[in-house]
Amino acid sequence: MPLQITAPSRLIRVTPLTGKAFQDFGQVIENPSTHNDTTPRTTVSANQGSASKVLDVTQMLNHYYLASSQKPARPVMNMFICKPRKLRKLSSGQSVLSVEVLERHPFTPQTFIPMGLDKTDKSTTYLVIVAPTLPLSPRSREAAELSPPYPAPAPRRKRSLKERLLGARPNPFTNDYAPSTTPPVTVDLSTSLKPKGPGLPDLASLRAFIARGDQAVTYGPGTWHAPMVVLGQREVEFVVVQHANGVAVEDCQEVEVVSGDGGGLGVVVEEKGSDGGSGESVKAKL
Repeated sequence: MPLQITAPSRLIRVTPLTGKAFQDFGQVIENPSTHNDTTPRTTVSANQGSASKVLDVTQMLNHYYLASSQKPARPVMNMFICKPRKLRKLSSGQSVLSVEVLERHPFTPQTFIPMGLDKTDKSTTYLVIVAPTLPLSPRSREAAELSPPYPAPAPRRKRSLKERLLGARPNPFTNDYAPSTTPPVTVDLSTSLKPKGPGLPDLASLRAFIARGDQAVTYGPGTWHAPMVVLGQREVEFVVVQHANGVAVEDCQEVEVVSGDGGGLGVVVEEKGSDGGSGESVKAKL
């Protein structure tokens, strides 16, 4: 049974999904020539000049080497067929999506690629709902109940006097006083590409983004997010790419969001009838 966390009543306003707005939570995959995408991209000619190839549009890094089980993970590709969600009406007339569950994948990014959803389709869209990760107190009740899959960092040991003196000896190959002339190997990862750690979601900083049909989204490893939310008239198919090793607690963790004062968390969505009686269009209330 998922851990329950209590949320005060709060309505979240949605914003358009852009790479800059989403950069702390993951990556947005989109055609840079048709979006106001300021992310540096490398584009090359391909297919005998008949196509442009945009390189490395998202980073699918495997962090399962951090998992306690040490069971290797493999790339998996699944399909989700997501039905439109039901909304609740407030006395103010606003339509609200209740946020009742958040999940995370501790050691892998997860990419959702919509299929068959046109960017001009006003009748159906999807929402991306995410939350930052709180620092985890080892004495908290949640720390005991959530059983974080991340290994605890090893305590730092103070170097002995002998180790400090040996580290300051002249380098025999260069006669300098650096302990080594070989630079350390570093991987430059943005915040969104690093595993977020074992803390609970920061419900006070929950964000909601509305996406177009020509945008895919990658949740960074360990990023708390709501299950995919489709709004409007029809279901949407998503191809979902991630790593998995089959160990349930290492592949996915969930928390259940319950209301502490009757209202709970909700994302405000505005529904308006479209012209010509062809149904309703869904629009984020900005």
